[in-house]
Amino acid sequence: MITKAGIVCDDYKLSKYKHKLKENGFTFSVFSFTKTTSTIKVTTDAERVGEINKICEDLEKYFLTLKN
Repeated sequence: MITKAGIVCDDYKLSKYKHKLKENGFTFSVFSFTKTTSTIKVTTDAERVGEINKICEDLEKYFLTLKN
């Protein structure tokens, strides 16, 4: 079954999210959410939603390492 997942991220993180999603074969669209954030709408099979969650978790951990 096809479903949609949404990700909201800061614009400075957007290129990394797009890269990882493309790298993993996801189809997505990007929309401005606020002046400094964007929404990524991912269309995928329901079985792959967990993969999107893992990508998000891994990227947020990566961005936390940049702050330290």
